[in-house]
Amino acid sequence: MEPDRMRPWFGFGTKLTPIGKRLLIGYGVIYALALLCTHWINIQWVPWTMLFPLFSDHFYIWQIFTHPFIHDPHAPIGFILNCLVFYFFAAPIEYAFGPKRFLRLFYFSGAGGAVCGLLMSTIPGFNLPFMGMMPSLLALIIVFGLLNPEATILLMFILPIKAKYLSYGTALVTLLTLLAKANPYGAYHLGGILFGYIYFKGPGTLFTPQFFHFKYLEWKMKQKRAKFKVIQGDKDKNHGGPTYH
Repeated sequence: MEPDRMRPWFGFGTKLTPIGKRLLIGYGVIYALALLCTHWINIQWVPWTMLFPLFSDHFYIWQIFTHPFIHDPHAPIGFILNCLVFYFFAAPIEYAFGPKRFLRLFYFSGAGGAVCGLLMSTIPGFNLPFMGMMPSLLALIIVFGLLNPEATILLMFILPIKAKYLSYGTALVTLLTLLAKANPYGAYHLGGILFGYIYFKGPGTLFTPQFFHFKYLEWKMKQKRAKFKVIQGDKDKNHGGPTYH
C-alpha cells in the first residue's frame, strides 16, 4: 500500500512579508487615530472618509480613495478579525504573486467593491455608507483557494476544511446574503470577490468563446473519466496486467 500523500496545511505561523507588515501597521495607526479622535478628542473626521451612496448629499469623490483605509471606530473586534484574515491569507498570495501584483490585486478588489456598491446604492437596503478592507479580504480568500485548492485551513482555528471549499462557500454565502437582502454591504463584498477573480484569471481570458469551450471540454473529460475505474487486484493470466473496468 502506498503511503498517504502529505497534504499542505495552512494555519498559524504564516510569516508576513515586509509589504504585509507595512500594510498592517498602516491600518493599525489609522484605526488608532480614528479611535482617539472619535472617542477622546471628539473630532468626527471618519464620516468624511467613509463611502456614502452615489447620490447622497454626503458623497464626495475622495471617499472612493479613502474608504478602504477606514474602519468602524465603534467595532474594534471587527477590525481585529479583519487583521487576522489579512495575516493568514496575504503572505501566501504575495509569495505567489510578488509584491507589486499582490498590491494591485488587493486594491483592484477594493475598487471593484466600491464600483458594485455604488451601482447598487440606489436600491433600498443597500444605501448605507461603507468603509473597510473587507472586499479585498474576501478576494484574498477566493484567490488563495484558486492557488492552493487542496490546502487545509483550520476554520475557526478548529475545523479543517480544504481551501477550495472555503472559497466556494465564501462566494456562495456572499451571493445568497445579497439576494436575500440580509447583508446591506453585500454588493461591496461581492464586487470585491468578482474583481479579485477577474484579476486572478486575467480579463482577456474570461467571457470569451475560447474560455467557455475549454470549460466544456474540461467537463466532458471529467465525465469520461468517471466511467472508468482501475481495480488493483489479481493480474489477468492471459495479459499479465491489471484488470480495467
